[in-house]
Amino acid sequence: MARCPDPVSGAIIQELVYCSRVPENLLTMKAVILLSDVFAYDSHLHTIYSGHSHPDMTVDAIIGQMQEVGLKQIAITEHVFVRSDLGRVGIVASQIPHDAENVLLGAEMDADAIALDGTLVAPTDGIDWVVASFHKFPGTSIWWNQDYREAKDEKTIYREWLDWAHEVIAVSKPDAIGHPGTLICHLSTVEEFDKPILRDFAGILESCREHGVAFELNELTHKKMRPLQKETYYRVFKLAKEKGVKIVLGSDSHSLPQIGRYLWIREVIDQAGLERSDFIIPTKR
Repeated sequence: MARCPDPVSGAIIQELVYCSRVPENLLTMKAVILLSDVFAYDSHLHTIYSGHSHPDMTVDAIIGQMQEVGLKQIAITEHVFVRSDLGRVGIVASQIPHDAENVLLGAEMDADAIALDGTLVAPTDGIDWVVASFHKFPGTSIWWNQDYREAKDEKTIYREWLDWAHEVIAVSKPDAIGHPGTLICHLSTVEEFDKPILRDFAGILESCREHGVAFELNELTHKKMRPLQKETYYRVFKLAKEKGVKIVLGSDSHSLPQIGRYLWIREVIDQAGLERSDFIIPTKR
């Protein structure tokens, strides 16, 4: 249990798990509860085996950092972009100590962008926590950060993404949808999360509720958004709360200092009016 001084009163606040998470203003009791409970886990982080993480992101170092910052539980969710990437998950599994009950073997697994039938790119047998993500534009092999405009028009991409999301939820039933909506933020037609977009998200969230799939609130999402998208993204999670869909937190860490470090996420929680009961903590299958 960490002891962190309240930045205003100087009083000691018990059970805050990461001192740097304490906001610069006066903490309400609600904020204290959220910081000490919901923020005590991290459901999304990557290792050196991703190929684009910091070289300090070994499994041993990640577990050490978890203990250092006082997290109660983590899920190591290495990327699986294609079936052969399951080898990365196997390596991670072999390096998690057998007695590490608070370290889940996870995977951030891509939905099959070519098939568009709701399947993931690989089987999930033996994986404790599965985050389904969309890193390629639907019906293509074009990555999220590549030019898609010559392949399909934006209306088609959006419509196919929407249908695809429903299929992934219903067919694969992952534990969570990773950084939901990030892919469509690259479309010029998605200026903000307004009523038309939210109507479509309402349908996705209803599918999530039906199949027991959580929505991930991801710390790195805002870095892939334009300003107005970032300002209005909280509406998605306000809607998730209204629809009864559980929310799970993930730092999407690619370096040790990012593990369990929730800054932007805290803003979204406040804006959306989220409470402890709106969240789940990852558990083994």
